[in-house]
Amino acid sequence: MIINRQWKMGLGAVIGLMAVPAWVAAQVAITLTLPFAKALLYEDVIATVVIHNNSGQVLSMDSNRGPVRFWLDVERDGSRIIPRRDDAPLVSDVEIMPGEVRTFGFNVPRLYAIRSQGLYKMRAGVEMNGAHYVSPEATLEVVGGFEFQRLTAGFPGDTHAMRTYILSYFQRDGVENIYLRIEDADKTVYGMFNLGRVVRIRPTEIKVDEAGNVHVLFQTMGMGFVHTAFTPFGVQLFAKTYIGTRGRASLAQQPNGQITVPEGIETASPAATTAEDKAALDKAKKKIGTGGMLGQFMQSPDKNQ
Repeated sequence: MIINRQWKMGLGAVIGLMAVPAWVAAQVAITLTLPFAKALLYEDVIATVVIHNNSGQVLSMDSNRGPVRFWLDVERDGSRIIPRRDDAPLVSDVEIMPGEVRTFGFNVPRLYAIRSQGLYKMRAGVEMNGAHYVSPEATLEVVGGFEFQRLTAGFPGDTHAMRTYILSYFQRDGVENIYLRIEDADKTVYGMFNLGRVVRIRPTEIKVDEAGNVHVLFQTMGMGFVHTAFTPFGVQLFAKTYIGTRGRASLAQQPNGQITVPEGIETASPAATTAEDKAALDKAKKKIGTGGMLGQFMQSPDKNQ
């Protein structure tokens, strides 16, 4: 379908579009898909745009200039267009041959200033010879997770720099994952990272080592534990999986400031979930009960979803 880039069109324009010959609409076919319909604020969301060139000519495509221009719009529910974070072209000097299908990926939260929860609508398009070839609309609901722990610390080399490390739970498609957000005193976010599937039996731990890197240890499926570390600027250093001694594991800070998991036995990959694991998990839940802070975490729904 060919439509004007302004999504809220008048009735007369819509009737005019209905009169456009079908062969014109088929010249460039565009789709935009998202990996999920709901995401945490600041979480990476890769929009996949597929362009099929049926025009019979080479599409010399750019985002900002040239006869064939690519665009991607993000609109907050209520018709407010979300601005780009910078002016760098989304697509530059790309040629799509006749009959060729080309796929592009765009990390929407890193490209667009999505700073609040709510419903967002997205469309991608190609402008060619005054016509707009537009993808069907995709929607993304941006929500807040259930924050349960935070730690503020400085790091060597800059006595005035501080970082706040925030841990949250978020359930999507029946699976509960744990997330780490890194931000500074000015609320600049260095990343929202999905650390993986979490089982909330043993308390999650968070510590900062002698170099200022943040370490997180949490229990995952298969009665295993994941130990991961990030720099203050959001670069992941590693993610290791452990089997805990007698089902337990914890972070320990050594005299030199380094963080280790002395009770853990490192495995090559996450342990598989067995019937015995599930039975032990159910037994541990009954032992913990519903009282106390951990019990509240296990019972409380995400109020921001």
